[in-house]
Amino acid sequence: MKARIEAALQLAGLGKNGLQVSYLAEGAWHEAYLISTTETGPLVVRFPKPFSYGKPFVYNERELRAEYGGRGLYYRLANGVSEGICPPYYTYYVSTELSFTIETYSGPVMSLAAANEAEAIRWGAQCGQFFRQMDRTTVELEGFGFLDWKDGKLAGDHQQDFRAYWVEDTEGYLGSWERLEHAGYGSEAAVVKRMLEEIVPFRLRRTPGLSLTNRDVSPENLIICEAGVRLIDPVPIVYDGFAFAGNVLNNFNTLFPSFHRSPRYERHRFDRYRPLLRAFADGFLEGYAQGDPEMVYALRVEQYLMLLDLTCDHIGLLEREMTEEAMLRYGDKAAVEERIPVYIAALEQFRLS
Repeated sequence: MKARIEAALQLAGLGKNGLQVSYLAEGAWHEAYLISTTETGPLVVRFPKPFSYGKPFVYNERELRAEYGGRGLYYRLANGVSEGICPPYYTYYVSTELSFTIETYSGPVMSLAAANEAEAIRWGAQCGQFFRQMDRTTVELEGFGFLDWKDGKLAGDHQQDFRAYWVEDTEGYLGSWERLEHAGYGSEAAVVKRMLEEIVPFRLRRTPGLSLTNRDVSPENLIICEAGVRLIDPVPIVYDGFAFAGNVLNNFNTLFPSFHRSPRYERHRFDRYRPLLRAFADGFLEGYAQGDPEMVYALRVEQYLMLLDLTCDHIGLLEREMTEEAMLRYGDKAAVEERIPVYIAALEQFRLS
């Protein structure tokens, strides 16, 4: 491994004198190493894992440039909005022989075991304030959606009218309650139907905006230091910022605490930290909305739709044979089936304000 890291440093134009290497962490797709040299200070180098979700790594230049280039773009915009919130140094390299990213080491990731609810609220508020600032920042990219690499530059993977897409996507929720009814949740589906009859017209009236937001905010990629929250390893997406702020609320309130039987998340035992995760979500909502009741309502609408998507996804998993990748992400069918009543109850009890 040291030889690979030395090769990466050379390709990045960095010196290797006094190189020190230690294993740092493993994510879903990459393995990370903490390194330092006499010239650089602490850095993190990431390499694609040989296997992810049961599938071997297959080199794809377009996908890697979209992912690595997109991360660099997000870091630049984020640091322009809030200096130092993301690693100040970042570079990447893509080839059939060696692909990697190198960035400034920001510190250890959030430790829920060492936190209290007041701290979680404060961290969430800082993150929410940052999200709101990012959502007000213009990004000069063609299209929308997840990032793609086209004609030597980054672009959204959807090249169509965003407003028309938004209307079609929103109207598509009107029939979602039927998934619940067909799964045997008749009375609960009726409650969801009434909620959709309220929030779908609201969402259609709202004017969505496009910004470079982040689909992947979790305790795995939040760094806590004396200066506050730091963010690493985003999954950038050009989309309406409210939608993915709602995703943060749903993930911390519902998804993370319920995924302790997922091989992807079981080592974190997020179920043991439900109050802290919910406190983070409460702080995030407060930091983003800053007391504006209309904004709170809009964010809750997006949170509800993310929860509904999560529920329907789980129902769908029970209707077909699960792939190895799905089982690693979600757990086996018993784990999936166990979550559905929890999600149904959350849909029934959901309040928009």
